[in-house]
Amino acid sequence: MPASSTRPDLRVVLACLCLGALVGRWTAPSGPACEDAVFRRYGDPKVYDRAEIHPAPASPSPRGSFSFSDARGTYERREFETMEGEDPDDPPYVNIVRTFPGQLRSGDVHKCHQVNVLAFGRARVTTVEKDGRERTRVVAGGDRVVIPAHTPHLYEFLEDTVMTESWVHARDRTRCAFEAWFHAPLRDRVGDPKKSFAERRRGDAETTSETKR
Repeated sequence: MPASSTRPDLRVVLACLCLGALVGRWTAPSGPACEDAVFRRYGDPKVYDRAEIHPAPASPSPRGSFSFSDARGTYERREFETMEGEDPDDPPYVNIVRTFPGQLRSGDVHKCHQVNVLAFGRARVTTVEKDGRERTRVVAGGDRVVIPAHTPHLYEFLEDTVMTESWVHARDRTRCAFEAWFHAPLRDRVGDPKKSFAERRRGDAETTSETKR
């Protein structure tokens, strides 16, 4: 038998890697084919009609760059100046989230794809699939997690973890305005932690305020 016949078909290998990106950790291997596969996945767009889904209360977060802390850790939004031709009301930004072991976040669902990149740490991610069943997988430092639009999800942090968080339109990967709906069974696990805001605006002194979402 020729030696070449024992070599794995690269097309099969690529397909397996892409499948792993979709059904494993959602962390995409390198390559445009796998990237596209991850962003072609969606949850149920009718999920918002379910009894357990309700709009999240208006965010108490101030405009511009800010941070808040609670028992879970810290959540910081860093905005950057817009360039010429960009919408000044839609500046580029990144959210940086630090969470302590044993704490939970999210319990919500969005109409855009959520993207998290773990700098370090480890977390258990739970999603509610189209059939209503929960699915759980563990992610760790270096992983990129893409949660498809219309997919209720929950993070449970197993170690001290730092990650970024953003939302993008799947069609062109451009940034998406934040909107959230609570998934009651998942959100009840998170609870209603009191937040202490530390707002930073250019030219202003730092101020703090306490609020509950």
